[in-house]
Amino acid sequence: MTTVKEVLMTAAELIGEDGLKKSVGEGSSSSEELSLLLKCFNLVEDELALDYFPLKTCEKFAPADGKIAFTAFSEAPVRVLKVTDAEGGGLPFDVFFDRVEVHGSRGDVEVTYAFAPATKTLEGNSDFSGRVSARLIALGVATEYLLAVNRFGEAAAFEKKYREAIRAAGDPRRKLTARGRRWA
Repeated sequence: MTTVKEVLMTAAELIGEDGLKKSVGEGSSSSEELSLLLKCFNLVEDELALDYFPLKTCEKFAPADGKIAFTAFSEAPVRVLKVTDAEGGGLPFDVFFDRVEVHGSRGDVEVTYAFAPATKTLEGNSDFSGRVSARLIALGVATEYLLAVNRFGEAAAFEKKYREAIRAAGDPRRKLTARGRRWA
């Protein structure tokens, strides 16, 4: 599991801010720079979850009159992906601003949905693992931080690396290969 602290230390190291890296290591959250870095982490994690790598979960419900209020979900739903009955068969459903209405349900249902990550603190853990590495998140955090402190040239360079890392992480068929070398 990737920790927020690990990502922020990597981001501070990438942008060459040793003082900021030390602040992250010590956990001195009173630092204005550290608060900005943490805000950047939360922005990047939201962007990744909402635009590139949806965070998904499944929950079981016993809908009353076919209705399930969003307040009953353990996470904040962004998009309902599917609803199934006890046997695993798909059920038709409609999504409203405050609820999901399931049609044809005769008991418990399982709802699979994408959710937005919760706001993290310095001692928290990222919701991502696997293809979305700590380094990928750190590249995004570095980009956002550099933009926030008006270091636009450096931010543009990190933005390019960040977008390339997203593209690479999103392609499951991608294979890393090294070109053959010719020796003279």
